[in-house]
Amino acid sequence: MGRPRVTWLRSVLLILMCAGIFGQAWGQVTTISFARLVSQAHSAYLDPLIAAFELANPDVKVVAVESAGDGYEGLAQTALLGLAAGRPPDLVQTGFTFLDTMVASDGPVALDPFMEADTTFDVAGMVPAMLALGQLDGATYILPIGVSTPTMYYNVDLFRAVGLDPDRPPSTWDEAAEYARVLVDAGYEGILWGWSITGNWIFQTRLENAGGKLGEATPNGYRVTFADEAGLQVLTYLRGLTSSGLMPVTEDLVQTFTSGRLGMLVDSSFQRVNTPRGTAAEVRLAPIPTPTGAAAISPAGGNGVMMFARDPVQQAAAWRFLSFLTGPEASRIVAANSGYTPPNAAAIAALKAENADDPDYQIVLNQADTVVPWHAWPGTNGPRIVQIIKDMQQAVMLGRVDPSRALQDAADEVGRLVR
Repeated sequence: MGRPRVTWLRSVLLILMCAGIFGQAWGQVTTISFARLVSQAHSAYLDPLIAAFELANPDVKVVAVESAGDGYEGLAQTALLGLAAGRPPDLVQTGFTFLDTMVASDGPVALDPFMEADTTFDVAGMVPAMLALGQLDGATYILPIGVSTPTMYYNVDLFRAVGLDPDRPPSTWDEAAEYARVLVDAGYEGILWGWSITGNWIFQTRLENAGGKLGEATPNGYRVTFADEAGLQVLTYLRGLTSSGLMPVTEDLVQTFTSGRLGMLVDSSFQRVNTPRGTAAEVRLAPIPTPTGAAAISPAGGNGVMMFARDPVQQAAAWRFLSFLTGPEASRIVAANSGYTPPNAAAIAALKAENADDPDYQIVLNQADTVVPWHAWPGTNGPRIVQIIKDMQQAVMLGRVDPSRALQDAADEVGRLVR
C-alpha cells in the first residue's frame, strides 16, 4: 500500500472526524448496524461494551442486527445474505474460523488504511498473536474482541469422592480415560470433550496435538489432510470413550457439567467465569490432556469484528467503534464480564499481576501469547464444512459409521467444497 493512499485516507478520516464533532454539536447521530451474538453469555460483555462506546461517542448509535442463525455460523450467514441483498451490516462479529469465508465474499473492508491513518490507534499495544488471527494475505480484516483457548474443567468434589487426586488432573488422553473410568464405576459421568463447539475447533485441537492438521494449501491447490493417521487416532479415541460409556454424546456441554455429575469437561476458556459460578461443587481449571502429556497446542477460539460498511460516514463511525474495542477500557470490560482474554497487552499484564493468586486464571492468561490460528477454510463454504466435520464426529460417537469410513467420506465432501 503506497503512502499517497494512506495520506489521502488520513485526510478523509480527519474531515469525517471533524464532521462528527460538528454533527454532535448539531445533535446529529450516525447509526451503525452491528451483527452480533445475542445470547446471555455474550450480551454480558457486548452490552456494556456498546454502552461505554456510546457514552464516549454520543454522536454514534450502535444497533443490533438479528442473526440468521445460532453462533458464528449464523453470523456468517447473516453477513453473506446481507451482501447478496446489497445491504450488509456495517459491522459483523466474526469467529476467527470464518476469516477466509468472509474475505472470499468480497464483503469485509481491509482495516490497515484506517489503522495507519488514525494516529491514536495503538497497534503496538495489541498482543501480536491475537492481531495475527484477523490477518489474511498481509491485510487485517478482524480486530479481536477476545480470545479463548481449549481448557479442562474438573469437579474437585467428585474427584475426592472417588479417590482421584484433585491436585493431579490428567495430562494424557490415556490418563483422562482412566480417570473417567473411575468416575463412571462410582456411578458418575466421566469426561466430555466439547466436540460440538463450532464443529471443528476441538477436533482441530485434538488433531494438531496428535501431529495432524485439517488441511493445507499446496502449489496444486488445497489439500484436505484430516483423514490421515492423526485423524484416525482422534476419532478412534473419541469412539472408544463413548462406546465404553466414559463420555456422554450431548451438545449440552455446560449444562451437563454444572449438573454436578460429570467429572471433566474440555470446553472453551470463555466459560471460565460462568461454569464454576453455575456449579455447586468446587471447580478447577487445567491444561487439556494431550496424547503424550506434552504442552498443548491451543487454537485460538473467540472472535472479533469486521467492517462491511462502504459509505465513508458509516466507515468513519464504524472505525471509531473498532478502535475502541482494542483499547484498555474495552479490554477491562471483556475481562470482567466473560472468560475471554482481551487483546490489549497492557490490560493482560495488569490482569496477571492483579490475579497472581488465581492459578486458574493464570492458565488462561498465559496461553494468550502462544495461540495458533483457528483453521479457516478457503472459499465461501466455511459454514457448510464446519457442519460436515461436526456431523462426522457425532456419527462416529453414536456408532453409526466406522471412524476410518467417516473420515474419508467427510474429507471427500470437504475436498469438493474447497476446490
